[in-house]
Amino acid sequence: MNERNIIAVVRFDDKQTSLDFSNACIQGGINYLEVITIRNNSFEIINELSNIEKVIVGAGTVLNLESAEQAYNAGAKFIVSPHTDKKIIDFTKSKGLISVAGAYTSSEIVNAYNLGADYVKIFPASTGGPEYVKAIKEALPFVKVLVTGGINFQNSLDFISAGASLLGVSTALTGKGVTFDKDIVIRNSKILLSSIN
Repeated sequence: MNERNIIAVVRFDDKQTSLDFSNACIQGGINYLEVITIRNNSFEIINELSNIEKVIVGAGTVLNLESAEQAYNAGAKFIVSPHTDKKIIDFTKSKGLISVAGAYTSSEIVNAYNLGADYVKIFPASTGGPEYVKAIKEALPFVKVLVTGGINFQNSLDFISAGASLLGVSTALTGKGVTFDKDIVIRNSKILLSSIN
């Protein structure tokens, strides 16, 4: 995965809405998409998005090995969990996928790293803010960090400057609510990408 990039988090219950949102993000220049697997039709969505050229689709909120296997079979290229699970990490790595394990404290982060996670997901990032990420990276500079939860136009560059490799975003692209305007998503995608590059 390329560093200093945005991952659009796809978390709608409706399949067509998820695909429309994803396509708007792609038009806005975001080519990393994380489909939350606890939503309806998530593996079908992953499968459809995985066939789009230059788009890297992954599975998010992967809670168990079964979901990791389904995501792999659907075409996911990276697996994101809210926790650290050795079975999920081992499976992900055995299939040549990128493993992102959730952790927060320094002990949890080191454990995820030692178990083979390629990235450690810090969520919610807004709790500790960029200062927390900076402190973690100063102590553990070898750990690649994905931050998500509360990433927006105002703090995106601060998180990158603090040492985050990747930013997971959702509300900053759509605004609050269950609906969105395609043109706004395209515009917000471009703004977020330009804010960190």
